[in-house]
Amino acid sequence: MKIDLHCHSTCSDGTYAPTEVVQRAHSAGVGILALTDHDTLKGIDEAAAAAKICGMQLINGVEISCEHTLNGGYGKNKSTNKIIHVLGLNFTDRQKMHEALQQLQDSRATRGQRITEKLSELLTLDYNELWQEICTKAGNNPQAVGRAHIGQVLYERGLVKTVQKAFDKYLADNKPAYVAIEALSMVEGIELIHACGGKAVLAHPTRYQLSATRIRKLIEEFAQLGGDGCELPANSEPLSTRRMVDRSVAEHGLTVSIGSDFHGSNMPWRRIGDVPNLNPEQQGVWLDF
Repeated sequence: MKIDLHCHSTCSDGTYAPTEVVQRAHSAGVGILALTDHDTLKGIDEAAAAAKICGMQLINGVEISCEHTLNGGYGKNKSTNKIIHVLGLNFTDRQKMHEALQQLQDSRATRGQRITEKLSELLTLDYNELWQEICTKAGNNPQAVGRAHIGQVLYERGLVKTVQKAFDKYLADNKPAYVAIEALSMVEGIELIHACGGKAVLAHPTRYQLSATRIRKLIEEFAQLGGDGCELPANSEPLSTRRMVDRSVAEHGLTVSIGSDFHGSNMPWRRIGDVPNLNPEQQGVWLDF
């Protein structure tokens, strides 16, 4: 039985509704699934109903955007501010979680509009047309707009060769159209998850454009702040990267989590149920559920 504790639906920046995400997971042989949409729990009830029909176990999940300052570099790079994603898994107080995340949800629409404004100026595009197209891509829900939706629209308009190129050129951190998202601090995110009865997991530690030294430091600081587990790198990442994360996880006594970070057709290389295997000495965070 496969376990996938990281995926997205149309309630954030995925392309499939929660029911279809669950059905696709079931077809891929997943038995335990967590729907982890960005800063929202909106898809969980629908996913739970679909999981029941499929005979699967659905874990309450969410991916929270957290702000964190990493220190320890040199010169002008001595410290760097990053948005770090923290997965909340198997929490029980959904009302408390929902209320805490509502402000972050509201900020997503504002952020999407500001990114669209920047792009319309950079590329001499009509703002209203572009924003409407992006909203349509996000299921006509401005709160669900993410950079993946925006990248998809740029790609479909022929303005970039791939969705990834949209990030590389315009949307990634510190690129011309980047707008920081309103966020909790990493410690606030961890504390919120614990207060709601869940486990806090550092999502995809190798995808924040950090050096190897800073990835190790991020894992160390996540553990020091009370984090419970760390997501293992995808199978597509180099073996050396996986080994580095394995060493850091062991050094700081963290459990591990596995997830595909499935988004659907806008990121087809991330396939639901395609998750790494644990090493014999590693303990899955789900064993504490």
